[in-house]
Amino acid sequence: MKAAQHGGGAGGLVRRMAEQRKTLGAIMAEASRDQEASESKLSLVDLLAIGIGSTIGSGVFVLTGNALPIAGPSAVVAWLLAGLVCLFSSLAYMELSARLPTKGSCYVFSYHGLGELVSVIGAVCLTMEYGISGSGVARSWSGQLFALTGNWWVMCYNGGAPGEPGCNGDDDFYFDPLAGAMTALCAVVVALGTDMGKLVINAFTAAKICTVLFLIIAGLSLWTGNMFQSAATFAPTGAAGIVSATSVLFFGFIGFDEVCCMASKAKDPAKTMPKALAGTLLGAAILSGTAQLALAAMVPWTESMTSIAFPQAFGQQGWQWAKWLVSVAELALLPLVVLLSILPQPELTAAMSEDGLLPSVFRKSTRGVYRRGTIIVGAVLSILAACVPFSVLWDVISIGVLLSFNLTNASLVQVRYGNGGSISEPRINGLVWVMLGAACVAGFTMYYGLMQPLMAGDHLQWPMSIISFVTLAIAFAAALAVSRCEVKCDMRDPAIFKAFGVPFIPCLAMFFNFFLIAAIEPRNLLYFGVFLVFIVGLYVAYIVGKRGQGDCSAKSERNIDVPQVDLVDTPASEGESTSGSSARNT
Repeated sequence: MKAAQHGGGAGGLVRRMAEQRKTLGAIMAEASRDQEASESKLSLVDLLAIGIGSTIGSGVFVLTGNALPIAGPSAVVAWLLAGLVCLFSSLAYMELSARLPTKGSCYVFSYHGLGELVSVIGAVCLTMEYGISGSGVARSWSGQLFALTGNWWVMCYNGGAPGEPGCNGDDDFYFDPLAGAMTALCAVVVALGTDMGKLVINAFTAAKICTVLFLIIAGLSLWTGNMFQSAATFAPTGAAGIVSATSVLFFGFIGFDEVCCMASKAKDPAKTMPKALAGTLLGAAILSGTAQLALAAMVPWTESMTSIAFPQAFGQQGWQWAKWLVSVAELALLPLVVLLSILPQPELTAAMSEDGLLPSVFRKSTRGVYRRGTIIVGAVLSILAACVPFSVLWDVISIGVLLSFNLTNASLVQVRYGNGGSISEPRINGLVWVMLGAACVAGFTMYYGLMQPLMAGDHLQWPMSIISFVTLAIAFAAALAVSRCEVKCDMRDPAIFKAFGVPFIPCLAMFFNFFLIAAIEPRNLLYFGVFLVFIVGLYVAYIVGKRGQGDCSAKSERNIDVPQVDLVDTPASEGESTSGSSARNT
């Protein structure tokens, strides 16, 4: 597709970026090269260690204590509901990781199903979820170390003393060299290659699982009272409390999609990735939900209770040794989350570099390891960890994660119905965007019209409530219209995982994800929007600059040094798959 088809200038180029999609042939060529280049492969056990290691952690150590005052013992049910909501989105990841078994996760899925411009948004969201959040976790780790030892090795930006308001673990407005050093160390481990990385990850994940099992066994052994005495005892805040806790606990499952970015290093990724994703979700749900039960058994709910973590709970029960054991174990194991957050970032930047969206240095590898890219990424993230306060960024990161889920859900619908690699079905393309837009409006109006007043004990906002139900009906009407169209991808190959309920489950997942985004402070939504516009603007300027220098080929301005496969497919003939069984032959 030539730029001239849409007119000259930057406007025509931007429009072409929005429409141009990466073909299955180009994706599979990259996947094949990656499989040949990577000498050491990740097994299903290795991928489960990555998934579970990055998922359980804050959910068990922090969110269980946050959810208990909100819902009481019924927070266990909230974990199950949160896992179910997360499952809706994970189905899209399972199928697309089988059809497109290569690095890049949401970035590649979006490039194939939604277009190049949207894929850049997906890449920004993934960078927030992976690298940037890893820097934030490093600052949290150093804050816990400071709190445990009483020694703060930081320089306060406000000129105050370490540990005081504005310069403590809650308001981290300080320069933190320890967090920067931890991030740099984790980047070095990633740069050493898959063998060293998976050895460290597997060992730390096993230790983390053992720690969680200790929390469960010790907590249940200190069972106090009878939480099942009555419905009021089990769910003291009712259904509203369960729903509110679900919106909090959903973020305890974030990280399950990280394994998708490691597909290029997996053994038989088309078969392994769906199993790794399902196992990660199941393992996280069982461990986190059972830990919540143990905490609820140990600390009976009271109306005046505040958030409580496991160390505090053990201290209240007189088990001081358990309190210190858990505190030290959490401190020792938190660097695993930093390592796992950095691990997929070089894979993402390499995928973008192969498409010409980043300089070529990010795709240079040695035996499948992107050492130069890892060093650059590690240096940037180390600076972020040392210098940038994260107290204002966590919600922004959460928005990026939820938006990436929705882009993946939308990509699955596009691929299923013939728009993978090119816009062969314009009607489907329009309906998918209607689904996204209507789900967005429904999610926000449902939260502000129903959920927020319900939690505050105020009157429902009926105009917004009516809008929420109308737009939700529009979203599902669009899904119904899509479902009546012909499926245009391979549904007979038994090696491919097929998500059920498409397009209705993806539509429902979009609604739930936007509903959770609506619960985030409007100020942080604005921050995210400004950041996203800034990054996308830089991307457009970069591509326009490359075009002006004559660095772009007629076929693809972003496909530098990739085998000569057009990024835009010709329309598939009748019965031909745009995402078919060839995806399993890498």
